[in-house]
Amino acid sequence: MKNIFKKAILSSLLISGFCLTSCNNTTTSFDGSYDDTNLSGNLIVWWPGGSTAVESVINDAVDRYEELHPKVSIDIRFQSTADFYFAYNMALLGNEFPDVAYIDHVYVQRLAYDGSIANLNNFGLQNTKDLFIDSLWKPNLYQGDLYALPMSANSITRVYNKALLDKVLNKDTTEEDLPIDWESYIELGDKIKAYNKENNLTGNEELFLTTVPAGTGAESFGAMYYLGMSSREGGTIMNEDFTQMTLSSQENMNAATKIQQLGKGRYTPTVFSESKFETGKVAFIEMGSWKMLDYSRMNNDTDMNIKYAPIMPNEEGGDISSGLGLYSLVLTRKSQNQALAADFIKFVTTDYETQVGHNSSQYLMPTTKEALEDEFYDTADWEIYKEQLNHSVPRPGSAAWPTIEKELAQFVTGLVNGEREPNYLYSIQAALEEVLYDFE
Repeated sequence: MKNIFKKAILSSLLISGFCLTSCNNTTTSFDGSYDDTNLSGNLIVWWPGGSTAVESVINDAVDRYEELHPKVSIDIRFQSTADFYFAYNMALLGNEFPDVAYIDHVYVQRLAYDGSIANLNNFGLQNTKDLFIDSLWKPNLYQGDLYALPMSANSITRVYNKALLDKVLNKDTTEEDLPIDWESYIELGDKIKAYNKENNLTGNEELFLTTVPAGTGAESFGAMYYLGMSSREGGTIMNEDFTQMTLSSQENMNAATKIQQLGKGRYTPTVFSESKFETGKVAFIEMGSWKMLDYSRMNNDTDMNIKYAPIMPNEEGGDISSGLGLYSLVLTRKSQNQALAADFIKFVTTDYETQVGHNSSQYLMPTTKEALEDEFYDTADWEIYKEQLNHSVPRPGSAAWPTIEKELAQFVTGLVNGEREPNYLYSIQAALEEVLYDFE
């Protein structure tokens, strides 16, 4: 009942466009000019909590910033990342909202559309563009203007259990034995199924080629997975200016057909199962860098041999796109100290020490070019993730993304469990076109 109540409240807020934060322009306007050598005032900053290392890094950054600006006081309030977007929107209705917030980039366009966050071009922050990794800039734009600065990134790449492949193929497998396209991928899956039959592996002992992000709890990952598959087929889900859906294309139909094949052929469990991969029952998983430390420990503590490789193209030599994970800092438009908030955002996102400390402690990647060259990221495994950033597909900068994500995730689940056919894309296309029309 609590979840239903929360969803109902959030839905009404989204429909209303948060008039409480965007209708009264006179109290939140700013002319864009300020003296960054004479800043003063107080800020409330929402930051992800739960990790001593992460909290220590941001507290150190605050200490250094306050030393530079003695008249400034920064109040860091650590938040759970669960329901962060909902909590932020609810805070905007009262007086206890943050001046600065750390959010998933996918909500930037929605919040900009609602008038909840400030245009950072007003503070000249668009001039920081060359400091950041090229692929991480555009996801922070809305209608060509900058509304957030990137803070933490992760890409998705191919992770595999070499020990399982050694067993199935009866050899010491190398990178040359990995599938190079969809055909060879399915051929390997058939060998795994044959191995199951020969060794009477059923139930919890059954081995799988992969595990697709499907089912309850995998919604965000499922939508990102579909974006990657679509791009590998040469497809998109929206046009360049995010005004139309492009789901009903042959490229998207091809992507959906391949996902369905994995479910129908029992190459994947019907729900996303990281645990099966982590217990040696799945050969391949598409996963972000945040799991690298866990996998390293598994390699040390078990007979698994987890390794990394670039995303597999569906055609040999083809596209290797995958989803992009990105967290950014936004400035609340209701803030009464916007100049200070903008300057603090610039400081935190471009500071080498903060970028490396905040991200390396979570096995995420810094967003500035300089910080990504830190020695922590100078390993063969990190090189794969770093290169994948150049092939990452950001979730579309549309205010309708929350609805799009839900539809795509449900579609992936339906393809895997047999409840949906690829041509259901036409229905999703029509439904989402109506959603886009409501935003015009």
